Amino acid sequence: MSESANIDTFFTEKFKTLLQAVPADESILVSFNGALSQEQVAKLETEVETKIVEAGVPKGPLKKIFFISVETLQNMLIHGNKDAEGKQHNFFILRKNGVKTHITSANLVQTKNINGLEAQMKTINEFEDAAALKQYYMGHLENNELSEKGGAGLGFITIAMKSGNKLAYEFDKINEDTSLFLLTSTVASE
Repeated sequence: MSESANIDTFFTEKFKTLLQAVPADESILVSFNGALSQEQVAKLETEVETKIVEAGVPKGPLKKIFFISVETLQNMLIHGNKDAEGKQHNFFILRKNGVKTHITSANLVQTKNINGLEAQMKTINEFEDAAALKQYYMGHLENNELSEKGGAGLGFITIAMKSGNKLAYEFDKINEDTSLFLLTSTVASE
């Protein structure tokens, strides 16, 4: 079995496990497992908007959920790593209960980059005050250079700012070089 097929299996199993673990009081609004393209991202963005409107989410939280979903999908498309065969692996789950909406995404990262990503997540999650997080964002914006993929590392900060909650994340090692990076942000519905 090729590396790409092994990674596909790993992602699919993780995706299925997460879907099966959704509590009975939650509904899955959108779920996607596969490689992303700009066209696929556009379809998912439209589906997210349609589903959160249909779910009756109030305008304020609706805007936050849509923004975070778009940012998450774009981050996966632009910054998600590819396997040795040049294939990207991703999944996206939007689920809601009466009071919260959860946006979960997964993409490949190089195992060697986990410590840096984890440090970034811990720093973002340490902020208790929205104003302090915004100040950190502004400082980060002024002082950071663009990465090789064109990002300034602001995506996670903006997601945390919009959600108003801590970011939940985990890394699952697939092999020596590659790991699955799982990110969940939560938006209160009121």
